[in-house]
Amino acid sequence: MKKFSLCFLANALVAMVLCASVSLAAEVPPQIFSINNATVGITTLDEVRKAYGMAEPSRVSREDEADVTICYVHSSSKGKSFLIFESGVMGGFKQVTGFRISTLHPSGNCVSTKIDVRALATGNGVRLGQSLEDFKKAVPGEFQHHGSELIYEAVSQRVATQEELKRLRTNWPNEKQDYFDVTTTIKANFRDNRLIDFYVHKIESY
Repeated sequence: MKKFSLCFLANALVAMVLCASVSLAAEVPPQIFSINNATVGITTLDEVRKAYGMAEPSRVSREDEADVTICYVHSSSKGKSFLIFESGVMGGFKQVTGFRISTLHPSGNCVSTKIDVRALATGNGVRLGQSLEDFKKAVPGEFQHHGSELIYEAVSQRVATQEELKRLRTNWPNEKQDYFDVTTTIKANFRDNRLIDFYVHKIESY
């Protein structure tokens, strides 16, 4: 069966490769995909720029279908902290497909923002400076350990709403599938038992 993104339905092969590259695992709390009123799969990059400041998206590589990112930096007495939003093929290069909060300087240019990134938290309470113990309480799941980094990768399924089913049946009247495949990636890096870098990414495909 072909896989189609909610936002960019023409890229079937990309969705199938992504879904095949990870193993099935339990879902993480959905609140983890939201930060300061921005939500993966819902918020657009234009809405991000209105909230944090105008910035031009930049491609992460020269490939035609490379993701685009918008980076913000906040400076305080504690140092610099960074907030990065990304979008890719499966978000139509418009909807947010992932975000990162970090004290590590990313590659590329970042635009200054007045919003204190260190004070931001996901909907389930993940924030920079959080202890490893508190992080694991906020994000239950089977993480792989790679040095100081924790990595979670999973494929799950989400039942389509009635409104979504109506649109799907209009576009593909012969298809019977009534769910979306959800591909999730979470990465967390710690130093001295404190969170210094956190990344989430999620796409839904049909």
